[in-house]
Amino acid sequence: MKQMGNLLINEPPLQVLPSLAVKLDSADKALILQQIHYWLNRSNNVRDGFRWIYNSAAKWHEQFPWLSEKTIQRYLKDLEKRGLLITGNYNKAKFDRTKWYRIDYDALDNLGPALGLTVPTIGTDSTHQYQ
Repeated sequence: MKQMGNLLINEPPLQVLPSLAVKLDSADKALILQQIHYWLNRSNNVRDGFRWIYNSAAKWHEQFPWLSEKTIQRYLKDLEKRGLLITGNYNKAKFDRTKWYRIDYDALDNLGPALGLTVPTIGTDSTHQYQ
């Protein structure tokens, strides 16, 4: 393990898709959406024919500690307002207000051309332009 000053870099990184960050005007929103996608691919919670995940703001904050819980809630609400996130409540207890989430992949596809690294790394010779 390499040490930089007093900082140990020994945790798995979160990586952001530059094209998604551009489409959402926010690297943090892109990271949140990508993390939801990550957890959806591992979820066994199937309701109404879709995979769902659930988390409280406090649990999301553990995954994104540089963001406040209020900011995370605001970003999730924005992604929901844009139609990219669908929310539900499949909790057993009526008083439990933990939100369940899934991604509307059709809405995500409608953001534009395929998301992902479609151009070489910045600094290489290329005639391609970012869309």
